[in-house]
Amino acid sequence: MLSRAIVLACTLGLPLSAATAYGRGADDPSTEDAPFAGGNKASGPAPFATSPSAGFAAVGQWVLSLRTTADGGGYFFFHKNSPGDWELSLHPSIDYFIASSISLGATFGYDHSSADTGRTDVDLGARAGFNLNINDHLGFWPTAGFALRIDSENHDTTTSTSFGIFAPFLYHLVPHLFVGAGPSFAALISGGSGKTYGIDFVLGGWL
Repeated sequence: MLSRAIVLACTLGLPLSAATAYGRGADDPSTEDAPFAGGNKASGPAPFATSPSAGFAAVGQWVLSLRTTADGGGYFFFHKNSPGDWELSLHPSIDYFIASSISLGATFGYDHSSADTGRTDVDLGARAGFNLNINDHLGFWPTAGFALRIDSENHDTTTSTSFGIFAPFLYHLVPHLFVGAGPSFAALISGGSGKTYGIDFVLGGWL
């Protein structure tokens, strides 16, 4: 009788123990399957996957850009009149966000024309800016700064300084790439007089 009771108890106990262990394994994160419990969260889409502008203007971010100029350069790379002279114009900038949405940058300009005796203009400048992300794609990034210009033509060199403002609206095509357009204004401080203004374009990327 005693032996039959022991066998019966073991027979009933084994399914209960297995069920208890199975239930604990399904709910207990300490089991061997636990490391995979959060897999779906980790593999989910990054925040910027649906917002190309997300992350732009963060602290420590670098921005590289090319733009047209308010003083008549107007071309990113190369311009040719047919027939006639040609002009090479580059105006790159590099900016760094020292704080959230606040940037400091350096600008460089190079223009060379083959017309007549040839002309070469070099611009060196510094600027500060503030960025505002309006929505997932659209932003506003006005900058203002000073520039030194060196003009060389027919073996004669002149220099001038100016103050300029560029306030483009940016459209973030995809993360880390944008295009933009906005009003620009420049006024000579020394080396002459005059003001220029217009609508300029910019193409850039950020790291």
